[in-house]
Amino acid sequence: MTISFHHSILLDITINFLVGISSSLVFVLVILRLFKPKIKISDKICYKNDENGNKFYFFKIVNNSIYNAYSIKIELYKKTPYIVNKTKINYRIQEIKISSNNYYFIPRYKKQKGYGDHAVLSRTFEDLSKEIDTENVEYVLYVSAKHGLSNLTSVTTMSFESSKVFHKGNFKFGSNIRTL
Repeated sequence: MTISFHHSILLDITINFLVGISSSLVFVLVILRLFKPKIKISDKICYKNDENGNKFYFFKIVNNSIYNAYSIKIELYKKTPYIVNKTKINYRIQEIKISSNNYYFIPRYKKQKGYGDHAVLSRTFEDLSKEIDTENVEYVLYVSAKHGLSNLTSVTTMSFESSKVFHKGNFKFGSNIRTL
């Protein structure tokens, strides 16, 4: 009787331990998923001329999270492939200067009509149309954002590989990442 009693207690402790670990793991994974910023980047690049006639290209970034995103950093790179040892491919990464590449925070998404503070535009005066149709050349936009409380960081990327991404004009208002 003593052996079955100890076996029963050991089985209960093992089951309780496994259930506790499993529920903690699920809780942590859900929290990590909820707190990680949800950033969207438009797959189009709009362009137009400024008041001096200089052409500029701009990108739309939207915070789709239910909370503010902090320490936002936006970077644009041109990736050009080259061959190493006649069989391997590597990339030359060239940073392209963009305006407004750092934000302290982007407000959270709100469902109110006419509210668009959660969407930002960043632009460059570099002529992106010159080499974009060159074979294997691409532009990559990186956006990193942090959650204010947990400091969890998300990095969102968008690649632009052909001139089909260009649109003369503007983006639609608010959360919509499409063009007009």
